[in-house]
Amino acid sequence: MGKLVIKFKGRVVNEINLRLGETKIGRKPGSDIVLDDPIVSGEHAIVKTVGLKSTIEDLGSKNGTFIGNDRVKQRELKHGDTLIIGGYALTYRDEANFDAPVAAKPATSAGRASLQNVTTELVSFGHLVAIEGKDKDKRVPLIQDVVTIDNPGKNPAKITRTPDGYLLEAEVGPGQPRLNDKPIPPGGELLNRGDILDVAGTKYRFF
Repeated sequence: MGKLVIKFKGRVVNEINLRLGETKIGRKPGSDIVLDDPIVSGEHAIVKTVGLKSTIEDLGSKNGTFIGNDRVKQRELKHGDTLIIGGYALTYRDEANFDAPVAAKPATSAGRASLQNVTTELVSFGHLVAIEGKDKDKRVPLIQDVVTIDNPGKNPAKITRTPDGYLLEAEVGPGQPRLNDKPIPPGGELLNRGDILDVAGTKYRFF
């Protein structure tokens, strides 16, 4: 059976060995894996393990369960898959494919360092989730230094990753993108968690 290595803001915070049967993931304290993040649903997802295979299943969560850029309802997990649930990243490690065995250790800095030798590093990044419009539920990860949100025939929105956060910019003009139902000021504005960006009739929430 495999395990999930859990990261928050790029740092390993826990490691869970999967058991046969069901492992529930959610914000509720009774979950097997509790993710303390307001955008994680109380009962968000479940991992079902039968034999050597584990499958992730979303439980109708509001903000979705993602593998990479894909929002998934149900999918068999493969070694190295990283689930994105809220601000957490859960990397699936198939015990049969471990490069080297790693024993569970207390959550000390030394323990984290040894784990990271066999776990893919995930740098913390923001993302947009479409909450209204034709692209509803689409997820836009802000991994690149500059991400452009198209606005056909009008001025697009440009999001630049800076040391201070994500800077949203757009040229002034008819049909320009709006932030929290207001024009984007000259020089741009840093995005805050929960901000609503409206581009070409689609509304995105920033996480």
